[in-house]
Amino acid sequence: MGSLVNLTAPAGIVSDITDYQAQLRYTDADLVRFNSGSPEKIGGWVYREGNLVQYDYVSDGATETTINTVPGICRKIFQHKDLEGNKYLFYFTTTHVYLELGGLRYDITPFRTDPVTLTNKITTGAAGSTTVIITDSGNTIAQTDPQSRIQITTLSGTDSEQVVVDGITLTVGEYLCKFISATTYSLTPVSGTGASISGTASSGSTTGGGAMVIRYVVSNGSEDGATSFGWGSGLWSNSTWGTPRTSGTAGTQISPRVWSVDAFGEDIICAPAEGTDTAYYIDISAFKTAKETFKGTTLKYYITNTLSGDGTQVPIFCGKLMVSTPDRHIVFFGANAFGSATFDPLLVRFSSQEDLATWTPAIENSAGDQRLGTGTKIQTASKGRGQLLIHTNVDVYSMQFVGPPFTFSFQQVSDTAGSISENCVSMVEGAAYWMTQNNFYVYDGSVQSLECPVSETIFDNLSKSQIEKVMSGTNTKFNEIWWFYPSLNSETIDKYVIYNYLDRTWSIGSSLQRTAWNDYNIFAVPLAADTDGYIYEQETGYNNVTTAMTAFIETGFFNGDEVGNNMFFMDKIIPDTKFESGTDIKFQLKSKRYPNGTETTKGPFTLTSSTNKLNLRARGRSFQTKYFSDTVDTQWRLGTWRAQAQADGTR
Repeated sequence: MGSLVNLTAPAGIVSDITDYQAQLRYTDADLVRFNSGSPEKIGGWVYREGNLVQYDYVSDGATETTINTVPGICRKIFQHKDLEGNKYLFYFTTTHVYLELGGLRYDITPFRTDPVTLTNKITTGAAGSTTVIITDSGNTIAQTDPQSRIQITTLSGTDSEQVVVDGITLTVGEYLCKFISATTYSLTPVSGTGASISGTASSGSTTGGGAMVIRYVVSNGSEDGATSFGWGSGLWSNSTWGTPRTSGTAGTQISPRVWSVDAFGEDIICAPAEGTDTAYYIDISAFKTAKETFKGTTLKYYITNTLSGDGTQVPIFCGKLMVSTPDRHIVFFGANAFGSATFDPLLVRFSSQEDLATWTPAIENSAGDQRLGTGTKIQTASKGRGQLLIHTNVDVYSMQFVGPPFTFSFQQVSDTAGSISENCVSMVEGAAYWMTQNNFYVYDGSVQSLECPVSETIFDNLSKSQIEKVMSGTNTKFNEIWWFYPSLNSETIDKYVIYNYLDRTWSIGSSLQRTAWNDYNIFAVPLAADTDGYIYEQETGYNNVTTAMTAFIETGFFNGDEVGNNMFFMDKIIPDTKFESGTDIKFQLKSKRYPNGTETTKGPFTLTSSTNKLNLRARGRSFQTKYFSDTVDTQWRLGTWRAQAQADGTR
């Protein structure tokens, strides 16, 4: 009769060595975390549903539609509370900005222009067609896919809500704009906004319409990272004048749309993070006054029209932004310099204290700027204890408020640990954790690399063309930081890695694709978005919405004795599992004689909460165990599993 041996591996995944080197350590997993040193299936998730509110500008009424998705790719979820205690959720996507309040979702995508008045700029298409073309030489519509939008607020016809040109009736509302040229675009009505195009052109190619007022909505951003080629792409002097660059030469990197967001009091200040646009302002008081029709505006417009101030000092371009606390300076990470209209990706500019409008340095204010001397662009910034951390694509700087005359001091704290993306940094109790192109780092007073036994699994299989999609989020209930990333040859996020910062253990997986994440805070559960636009409440229930989660963890191949001299015979498994929900877990055992030899598989066997032992017959020099579940409403944590085994000769 054999003796009992332990089948329980130490906590953490170790995947950068062979299965035989790993021995009795875990080497692979999916949808499994380590909680107090033991592997357990992660919590499930459900859709977060809300009612989309749309306003019809012709009938002057609002409608509600139940939805659980948002258009575009959501890469930022922001929680917020106003001075009255109302709880808000903001979803920033590649095409829209939504505000959720009390289960209702409002499209508050900011206007990027002041109201624009055009006169006789409507042209019909060919005779018999419904095509409507707008000409506006002052405001180029972005050439995006999906198409960007305008809102027509006033027309010259009945009730200022419609106009007839050449047999076609056009109404006020929101329209998609198809790029035709730098000054022209055609219209497609957005359903539910009152917008419509009816009738057909009588003569065709007729221009008219009288006076109309429109406003351009923030242009859509790219869903993917890419390198653009053609005239003007690439580094200075890397080819001859007038020669288009091709895929064989260095091009210009196009970044996916990722919004930068922070609170300024009860209001929100935000910017698309590509450095091609300005900063925007979301006035919560104005929203509460007219929820159905409210849109954000540029920061400059808000200062000029709401505060009756001078908005001309606001930088033209903003890369990323943050509100420095507790001193309350608005900081742009990447901006145009004073007197310049050229975006500088390494320039840090900050407003005067508690002042949205003052950006020009003077003796009586605390505005200023500082250009970083290393890196090629600022990737992101994060708030630490008493400082801001600025992450370039090469290194890391500390930015500390010191008061007049310099306002802020800047110190390089690492010359090699630049971050990989805008969203790759997570903050826990003042410490910053982030991902680079080849490692993970933490800053808690000094920059240190994290020992990571799964680094090759991640970095050798990371899509270099889509690295700016890498996203990080915290799950503080379980002391975790998650990084979601696109794997090699993938254009979307399809992998994740989990770091438990208390136990210093790692786990990995591929069955949770998330593009945005926001931890427990104002709301009771973490919130997340996926590549299809669904919004989820994480750590809720035990399922993938209503279907089963296939969660597993497996070990390397461990010897029966210390160096693997003897064959071993295993004939009994004694399980030890704690079930929070359900009663079943599956177990599989593999055995082989040599590391490169043939595997023999026993199972999988289904074991229940009442199973005392599993009888089987397995023989080999080394063994591998796998634990998994694939049924609904199941939640488990492994305890101390054991096996009965005995030496069985050397051959």
